[in-house]
Amino acid sequence: MHLRRFLTVTLTFLLGGALVGPCRGDERSVGPSVEIVASVMKAYGGADTLRKVRSVTATGRIFEFLNGTSGSYSRYLERPGKLRIEVMPERGGEIRILDGKQGWQRGSSGFQPVSTLEIQSMMYQYCYLSLPMGFVDGEYQATYGGTARHNGREVYLLLIESKSTPSVRILIDAKSRLIARVSANFETGMMGAGELATEYSDYRVAGGVLFPHKLTNYAGDMKLSEIVLTNIQLNRHLPSSLFAPE
Repeated sequence: MHLRRFLTVTLTFLLGGALVGPCRGDERSVGPSVEIVASVMKAYGGADTLRKVRSVTATGRIFEFLNGTSGSYSRYLERPGKLRIEVMPERGGEIRILDGKQGWQRGSSGFQPVSTLEIQSMMYQYCYLSLPMGFVDGEYQATYGGTARHNGREVYLLLIESKSTPSVRILIDAKSRLIARVSANFETGMMGAGELATEYSDYRVAGGVLFPHKLTNYAGDMKLSEIVLTNIQLNRHLPSSLFAPE
């Protein structure tokens, strides 16, 4: 996901009030979420296996629909709170870094701190990319938000509330108990709120854990980009320099 373009498109095309999520019903409670989260962890490989995942390295290709360009994509995630994403570096594309509550993005003059909106979106991105591992050690607490239909299948809605990011909505496939979609609304001041979303597909095992190998990114109903991962490795040593502005 090309973050700066992603946010720019959101600001351009998504104006007005907050978008309504796909799930129906306002009943929220902790009770059902406990069983759902437990079943999610089991589906992905089991709590014991997930608990051992400290870092995830993923590489592949990204295609951006708006301009028709494609190129390499790399992602380095280290728990807790560290994320580095490289989008088409061979084309002079983006490199962005998150370390806790600090974020940087590489520009023409080197790495620069990002805006408040961008740091929120980076922390949101880390949040959903670190799932379901974040459920195992209590990094995230979920509440149950009801049921719905998504792409013709029944889904459960889980909500993660955070002081640092907007509420994260997670759609869980009721049959497979795998994450089907994540989304959040981002306030843009006078322009209202816009929804960023990512849909998951092509689940395959890597290091004993199921991971989606295809991620499709949206701003509202507009398809922005598609990421196809070809290699995922767990628990590689990631040097601290990866998560610091060069």
